[in-house]
Amino acid sequence: MTHLTLKRSKLLIVSFSALFLSSVFAGQALAEDDFAAEGERRAKLAGSELLGTPALQRELTTLAGDTLNLGEFYGNKPVYIKFWATWCVPCRQQMPGFEEIYQQYGDKLQVISVNTGISDDIDSVSAFIKKEGLTMPVTIDDGSLARAFKLRVTPQHFLIDKSGRIAYVGHQDDEAFHQALKEVASGSVADAAPLSGVVAERASGYQLGDKLASLALRSIDDTYHPLPSADQQGKATGLVFFSPWCEWYLVDSEPETAKSCQLVREMVEQSASNSKAQWLHVSTNLWASQAELAQYQTNYHTRLPIVFDEEGTLFGLFGVTQLPTIVYIDESGRITEKVSAKAPDFTERLKSLFNEQ
Repeated sequence: MTHLTLKRSKLLIVSFSALFLSSVFAGQALAEDDFAAEGERRAKLAGSELLGTPALQRELTTLAGDTLNLGEFYGNKPVYIKFWATWCVPCRQQMPGFEEIYQQYGDKLQVISVNTGISDDIDSVSAFIKKEGLTMPVTIDDGSLARAFKLRVTPQHFLIDKSGRIAYVGHQDDEAFHQALKEVASGSVADAAPLSGVVAERASGYQLGDKLASLALRSIDDTYHPLPSADQQGKATGLVFFSPWCEWYLVDSEPETAKSCQLVREMVEQSASNSKAQWLHVSTNLWASQAELAQYQTNYHTRLPIVFDEEGTLFGLFGVTQLPTIVYIDESGRITEKVSAKAPDFTERLKSLFNEQ
């Protein structure tokens, strides 16, 4: 991919609104601050309905094997939860400051580092923690925390006051965040009796060999695509779980993943027209919108329908955390293949899948 193509692709990530769409089509370069501001806007928009509400309760297991019970912190101390990913550039930039916050506030604030689990695993996260010298508790999400917190960008901050209410949601490591952090840590936010928040259930999606219940997916062009089920015979279905930024954003931070995303897109597009199955792309809700997905279709000349998993429901239903992931459902509704780019034989299984059709 050339530098100009990469630069243009980066512009597309902010094309959800008329302002940013006009910037893209006019070929205007956007500064890094514009992307940071856009991340802040998305984080606050998604988290706005959470402000003032009871934070979720859940036991978390850290990479060190310790158990953190969120519900037990509420009423005793404030909590700072930060979602991040190893491949996320602003996450990397904020990590030194994140560690400083943990060291500075000590017992005054419970700091919890939550890796999103998207295109990460225990090996990549452990290596990153060691490299960055992080000492705070770290856990890897299975997707359920992200859905409960309405995660839309990385990094994303959540400050929970001593009473257990969500007091702040944001993306940037800026003055507004640090002011909110001081207020929450000092208890200057009005305290109240501890609240009982919702319990975030762990993900338990479909596995290989399972049969689906009836399901119809709506693509961004408002077309419905029924999936076969145990009680309704139908056409086989191939689902490609992806992100519209995988190929260009990860080209430096996760080049192998970027190549896998490109390989899958090209292979599926070439084979779908001769396939007996219906093929659908299912997009993550992380750094994505319907407008950006429409622009993705234009930019990459894709023909297959795209389903926007805006609430993360489908990623949870099929237990998907890796990008890209292929899920194949046969005519009877049984899942006969589920493979992600993390699999050592990913390419071979992908080719075999298309050869068998």
